[in-house]
Amino acid sequence: MMAAHPPAPARARGITEDGIAQYIADTEPLDDLVADGYLAGHDGRLIAQQLRAPQLRRAITHSVCHTVQPDVDNFYQEDGEPDADWHQRRTRTVRDHCTVCPVRAACAELALRTDDTVGVRGGLAPEKLQRRLMAETTRLQRARAADERATVEQRARIAAGAELQRLTGQYLGSSGKPEKRLENIENIHEAARHRDELVAAHRRAAGWTAAA
Repeated sequence: MMAAHPPAPARARGITEDGIAQYIADTEPLDDLVADGYLAGHDGRLIAQQLRAPQLRRAITHSVCHTVQPDVDNFYQEDGEPDADWHQRRTRTVRDHCTVCPVRAACAELALRTDDTVGVRGGLAPEKLQRRLMAETTRLQRARAADERATVEQRARIAAGAELQRLTGQYLGSSGKPEKRLENIENIHEAARHRDELVAAHRRAAGWTAAA
């Protein structure tokens, strides 16, 4: 089970970055955050900043673009297109697609994390994305470092689970001396402890209870 649900961020404007991080740790799964509209608007921006890159990418699967699949040219200025025409066209794109998108804050944050500021992202024009990229350099560096750590830790958990499965299969297929089987059992127990330690550390970092 998960920890008690804290107040929704829409009712807690001005809370600290740590408070937002704790809210994400304690709240319901990402899909429910999307459904409740917590990845759009001002509060959505604060929450998106605390999500890891895989979570941001998963959020994008709930986007208007993913559902409707509009013409991607709508989000980019064409070669030789006058700026005035492009500004009008992108205004329509933001109105028709981004403004109504439930994950536009996640879309903009993912663009900043990946330095993808060429076209319209999350309802923001390229020049606005560039300004945020420059203004939030330090924060984005920390976020990218956290993304990399999360990826490394996930790979370690996957590898630990695979090693446990390998040792278990090796034990089930062995018919050697009793002492060898005892050694195999001990290796399995050690692999299981290692896997459980990694999983427990991940749960603590995510704010999940021991029973989660």
